Order: sequence, then C-alpha cells, then structure tokens
Amino acid sequence: MEPTSTASIKTARWFLAGLLAVNIYRAMTQSVTPGEAWNYDRFIRPTWAEALASFDINNHVLNTLLVRISTARFHLTELSLRLPSLLAGALYLWVVFRMARRWFGDGLVFLAVIGLLTLNPLVIDAMSEARGYGMALACWMCAFELILESVQSFNPQKLNLAGMCLGLSVAASLAFAAPACALLCVFLVWSRSGANALVRSAPWARPPGRALALIFFLTAFVLLAIPLNHAEWKTLSVGATSLRQTINALIELSLGTSLKVISASARVGLALLAFAGLFASVRYWRRRDGEIVALTGATLSLTLVFLMAAHRWLHTPFPQEGAIYLIPLTVLTVTATILKRYNKTAQVAFLFVSAVLLGRYVSAFPFGRYAAGGQFSGARTLAKTLRTKAGRGDVRIGASPAAEPILSYYRTRYRQGNWQPIERQPLTGVYDYYVLTPADTALIEQRHLHVLYRDAGLTLAQ
Repeated sequence: MEPTSTASIKTARWFLAGLLAVNIYRAMTQSVTPGEAWNYDRFIRPTWAEALASFDINNHVLNTLLVRISTARFHLTELSLRLPSLLAGALYLWVVFRMARRWFGDGLVFLAVIGLLTLNPLVIDAMSEARGYGMALACWMCAFELILESVQSFNPQKLNLAGMCLGLSVAASLAFAAPACALLCVFLVWSRSGANALVRSAPWARPPGRALALIFFLTAFVLLAIPLNHAEWKTLSVGATSLRQTINALIELSLGTSLKVISASARVGLALLAFAGLFASVRYWRRRDGEIVALTGATLSLTLVFLMAAHRWLHTPFPQEGAIYLIPLTVLTVTATILKRYNKTAQVAFLFVSAVLLGRYVSAFPFGRYAAGGQFSGARTLAKTLRTKAGRGDVRIGASPAAEPILSYYRTRYRQGNWQPIERQPLTGVYDYYVLTPADTALIEQRHLHVLYRDAGLTLAQ
C-alpha cells in the first residue's frame, strides 16, 4: 500500500472520521433499545453466577462481557453501555479503509467500496448499538483482511491473530459461525494448494491452516463453553425459517422498503452472485493476483451452503440481523470480480448501481434513533418525566410487557431505588404510574388515568 495521499484518500479519511463522530453522538443521545435493555437486565446487571445460570440467543457473549466491564468501570450511561460497540465500530471503519486502499487503489471505485461497506443503515446501527452484531462484523472483517495479507506474504503472527479474530466474531454473535467456518475452510484448501505465497515463502513450515483453525476453535470455546453449557435448544432456535426471510429482512432494513419485486430481485441476484463468485474463485484460484476474488467468491458460496445445510440437517434457524455479514461479502465479491475483468462497461455499470444505492443510503441516513428501538425512542424522556413526577417516594409502576426491560434499565440508570421492581406481568393490579405501549392504552379510559407523557410508542399515565 503506497504512502501517497490523493484527493479520494483524504475524502475517505474525513468521511470515516465524520461517521465515527456521528456514531459517538448517537450512542450518547439515543434511548436504549429493547435488545440492549433486555441484555442488560438479564445478563449484565445480575451477578456473574446469575448471569451464567442461563443462556438466551440474544446474549451476545463477547459483547456482554465487555459491557459488564465498561459499565462497572464507568457510571452506567448509554455511552458506557455502548462503548464496546463503538470501539468495534471504529475497528471496522479502519479495516474497511485499509482493505479498500490495499485492494482497490484509489479513485471512484475506492470511494464506492468504502461507502457501500459503511453507509448501509444496518451497518451504521451495528457500529454503536450495544449488541454483538457490529463487534462480530468488525472481528470477522479483521480476520479476513489478515488472511488476505498473509496469502500475499507468509506471516504466522498475522494468521494467529486472524484465528483469534474469527473466534471472537463467533463469540460476539453465534450467527457468524457460518461465515467464520466458511472462511476457515476456504483458507485451509488454499493453504494446501501449493501455488500460493504461503507455501512459496515457507515451504518448510507446517501447514499454516492448522494453527489458524486451532486458535479459532480455542478462542470460541473459551468464551462460549460456560454460557452454552446452560443453553436449551429452544433458546437457540429463534430466527428466520427460511433464507428467503433472511434476505427480505436485510433488504427491508437496508433500503427501507418491503416491495416484493425488490426482495425477489435481491434473492435472484444473490443466487446468481453465489454461482458467479464460485466460478470466479475457481478461475483465479492459482493466480498470484487473484487472492481477493478467490477467497471472497468461495467464502460467499460456502457460507450459503453451510446455512442451508445446517437448517436442513441440524434444524437450526436462519439468521436475521445476524446475517449482516452478507453485506460486505456481496460488496467485495462483486467489486473484486468486476475489477479483475478489466471491462469498462461493467465497471461503469458498477459505479452507476453504487451511486444509486449510496443515494438511497444517504437519503435514509439514521442520524437519530436506532431501527431496533424506533417504537421506544422516547423512553429516556419518559423515564426522566417519571423521575420528576415520582420524586423520592416509593411508587409502584405497572409496565406493558414489551416496555418492562427498558423501564428496568432506566430504574438502574437513574438510580431510582424508590421505584418498586418492575415485573413482567399482566396489568391487572393497581399502580401509581403506568407505562403503556399502544396495545395497552385502552387502560387509560378504563381506569380514568391522567396522561403525563405520550409519543408514538409509549405513554406514561397516572
């Protein structure tokens, strides 16, 4: 990678710095989302013994461990809750810049790749929301970049670090088991091919893939062994029932539309890309300049095969938001394959489609609330209103089941010990205050309650 700094490189640096600043701002100002609140209330706030006594698929283990550290070291705030995800988001931005610069040079294609890998709303949310998806994505991308570097020049330290990153990605989100294993399998075959830089530069060395696989499995085992030992199958079987649902969900979250024609086009496009990527991988497998084409194409195809095979024979669900890894895999596969063909028409078409997608991403840029917490985006304001109204007196609060984890989080966040513990139960009793979702707002008229705060998703009444 040359040390020169062109206009496109400077633009990319300023853009990524600005995106990081937006991530920090959102992490500081946005209300906690249901997933964040649930994870905090069940696996972070309790003692270690209580947290390890059970396992839920929403418990993203690596994220949970790091959030326990950050919230214990600093006063509990939205920022301390999201600090590990913010750091992982910064790592992801750095890896994206490094990868795009190394493999796509500079200029319009370089900028397009960076934009496609970072401006997707699903990716933006993952880079700061206190969940494991962004952390897993950052670790997986870091492993991928280290492996790509190592196939050019053998470096055992980088391969060891890549194995650790793969294990961390699975520990951050079990949904990344498929792409992590796919990348590992592709690299194992590559390292035995006899025509790559690893073998040429160190023919005397032991097969480098063995150490990579060992470190990968050991890292994942150390972090996941105890939590998964308490898991029940029903807690692991939550997800999409088909790959079609997974792709539809990704399209809706990425483009903000559920039009069937767009979803169908995306499914067909992914299938064609998988076949094209596999064909390109075979074609460039032994070429010294075809590393990124071979690895991305084969990894994408094998990931889809693993997902379908696991669903068919192990009856595992397909991932939903966890399938975020399909975004960089498809972008890198398409870009690398098109650039290797040296076809001007194909490159112009790529830039045109990229401009359309980036225009859509920019128009829907999530400066404010997280997509997963849209219904409860006013939860912090509601909690502050409740704190002011309740004062220091002991109060009983009845909450709709969906709002219970969020209210429990703010009870701890604002140190309101005078709020009686909020329980997840039907609103059949009499309470001093009610926190209601739209499904329960009929209680306002039935019990002649006075509304203190209301937004589109939550109502505080007395």
